Amino acid sequence: MDDSRIPSSTVDRALVAHAALMTLLGLLSGFTPALAKAPRAALSAHTIGVLQGALLFGLAAVWPSLGTGRVVTAARYCALIGLYANWLGAQLAAFWSASAMFIVHRASMPGGAAPWMEGVVAVLLNVSALIVVMCVLILWALWQSRRGSRTPEP
Repeated sequence: MDDSRIPSSTVDRALVAHAALMTLLGLLSGFTPALAKAPRAALSAHTIGVLQGALLFGLAAVWPSLGTGRVVTAARYCALIGLYANWLGAQLAAFWSASAMFIVHRASMPGGAAPWMEGVVAVLLNVSALIVVMCVLILWALWQSRRGSRTPEP
């Protein structure tokens, strides 16, 4: 056994796997601008994937310190669903040129996305609001653990 490995108890290995997958998806998205109807949106998907992979690596490092419980479990699901939905929504918007949700890139995106495509992208990008919910739940979990660890003074 390699003694230089980080003990698995100090990181959340499942989140590390998701982080590696998200980073890989982001890196592969870097090759899609040549194939996408909206190349700038494809670059956005690339950036989103790589940055969200980095976020997941950071979360994997600190997740064990959050403890367990329903709030932490809910935060985990919010993180994974929200982050994957965000990347997928941006990538599909680039392929389909679904510009309704892209305020910044809308002018440079050609038309042509069917209404159902715009709808799919809108749902995915709105589901990414779960990332904000995740942050609130993490803060809630930390606040609860801090409140529970205080000892009353005599």
